[in-house]
Amino acid sequence: MFELSTDVGNLKELREGDFSAYDALYLGDFSCPEYPNNFSSHAELLEAGLEITRARGQKAYLRLYAVPGNDDLDWVGDLIDTALGLPFDALEVHNLGVLRMLRERGCELPIHLGVFGNLYTHETAKVLKQYGVTRVYPNPELSLDEVRYIAEHAEVEVLVPVHGKIPLVISETCFILEHSEEGGGCGEGACSYQCTQEHWLKRGRGDGSRADWSLKDTGRMTLSGKDLCMVEHAAKLAGMGLRHFYVHNKGEAQGYAEAVGRIYRDALGRAFAGEPADDFAPALATLAGLAREGLCNGYYFEGAGQRYVGRA
Repeated sequence: MFELSTDVGNLKELREGDFSAYDALYLGDFSCPEYPNNFSSHAELLEAGLEITRARGQKAYLRLYAVPGNDDLDWVGDLIDTALGLPFDALEVHNLGVLRMLRERGCELPIHLGVFGNLYTHETAKVLKQYGVTRVYPNPELSLDEVRYIAEHAEVEVLVPVHGKIPLVISETCFILEHSEEGGGCGEGACSYQCTQEHWLKRGRGDGSRADWSLKDTGRMTLSGKDLCMVEHAAKLAGMGLRHFYVHNKGEAQGYAEAVGRIYRDALGRAFAGEPADDFAPALATLAGLAREGLCNGYYFEGAGQRYVGRA
């Protein structure tokens, strides 16, 4: 009926977390190869991650590094070679060069285009389909109607984020490390994994007015401050013919994916079964409690990413 997925960065998170609400897991942190024991940069960990995921009855999708430079291509290629020897359900790319590397290696696995593939139109999705891409993540700035249009006219699967902080910017250097007292830069052996702590970028009067805004920085990637929340619109999503849904878990505390996943498993399950929705108040209270800067609908209703619109 539908697929609900989330992301898990490394073996420790995979082993210790409860991801039972999800049908599939995206393994790896595509933003930073230095992230501890990252599936996206440690080929020796892939088999163990795959075995755990499969043993739990879930699909395993491997995320490849989103912004490789020329110096990264050798190790990215080695990771791909290892991955192609394992029964992953799909590989995720953000970079056309990495997509070409997969094609040159005769990749027969399904390929997913990630968020930083910057896909805006169904025509782009059609082109990528010719290169083996079977699923796309439309740019977060698109409205829900634009997302549906791509799904209907490109004949590829469309991944629809339903909850969590929205990825906005990615860089090959670490903002946190470059502005820390330690100095140095990524790849210089100076990383102390400060990204495992919370870092916020804020502006405004601090009075909760519309002049206030915040972003969350995770080192090489900047996320929205507010959490995207579409739980009240589960029936609308089902009615639009969308089938693949995703919860952002990057940078969240242990237990976030578990709590959010259970809420969306119930809401989407009811929607796809044609059952009336429960009272959303308890779910919204839980989700709001997990969202330090509040909830929003992203750009789905043609806003600027800050508003929250509940079910009419």
